[in-house]
Amino acid sequence: MKKRITANLYTETKTVWRNRQHITISNENGALFSRGEYKPKIFPSDLPEWFVEGNFYRHRGYLSAKGVKYLIYRPNKFSNHMFKDDFLYISYDKHIVPAADPQSVFKYDGLDEYIWGWNIVRFLKAAEKYSSYDISQIKEQIEQKRKWFEETFPKYYEIEGPKKPIFSYCTD
Repeated sequence: MKKRITANLYTETKTVWRNRQHITISNENGALFSRGEYKPKIFPSDLPEWFVEGNFYRHRGYLSAKGVKYLIYRPNKFSNHMFKDDFLYISYDKHIVPAADPQSVFKYDGLDEYIWGWNIVRFLKAAEKYSSYDISQIKEQIEQKRKWFEETFPKYYEIEGPKKPIFSYCTD
């Protein structure tokens, strides 16, 4: 029987508040949590190929790269790590626009998910493939960030920096 995949995000674990502390739990049978919260009877093997595996919101999980309508990449040029604190904002429906509230943590409204780290590269490649999303401008931004990182933190670039073009790391 084919399972009904309805969420864009499934995680292997979730965080709950128990005994006055946060703890991470998983389903005994290995089923995933829908949107990191609900318990459908979905397993990793049930997910279609367009779900990108990675760490999302401090949990191992799977994020859909199909149906992506809008993306915004925001590099962080204050860190001595390539993608530390860089964000990719993702929308499956609405336009991503500057936040109406200037105090907003994300500075944008309309986003459905956000990711960071090397998950960004893997997800962009998948969004290009499964959503036919043009990532050329974001690739340019990432190349600018790579050059900045190499020039600003050459010692750290030697350790962590890409030894080949960034988008060649994550193959389909």
